[in-house]
Amino acid sequence: MKREQGFSLIELLVVVVIIGVIAALAIPGLQRARRFAQAGSAIQSLRTITTAENLYERRFKVYATLGQLAPEGTIDSNLAVGLKSGYIFDLTIVLDAADVTAGKLTTFKCSANPQADAANSTHFYVDETAVIRHNEGATADASSDPIPK
Repeated sequence: MKREQGFSLIELLVVVVIIGVIAALAIPGLQRARRFAQAGSAIQSLRTITTAENLYERRFKVYATLGQLAPEGTIDSNLAVGLKSGYIFDLTIVLDAADVTAGKLTTFKCSANPQADAANSTHFYVDETAVIRHNEGATADASSDPIPK
């Protein structure tokens, strides 16, 4: 009888262990790269929101909510609902006390907070000054450091 050729159990186990070691080394790097990509997308989305707010304010003399910016065509539908690339966007229109009687919406502020792993991710903030600020592990605000150029 002819003997069958193939891999032994030991050879298969060695291959599985090697694949496991490679995966253990690669997965943290891939997760870090994904976090950086999501943060870059959040920064760009905040730039888009700032530009859209400035265009809207120039046209209507007030700032708008995300829902009001979408029909103008200045932001996409994902950003209009406040979710994009793993971040939650919260846009707030602020009334200045001097302009309350006139009903003018004078300022806006927008924060971008990660949906998952907030303690280890970067949070972002922008207001009408268009300076994007960041904070590692906690919500960013007007006193946070600006992003590096």
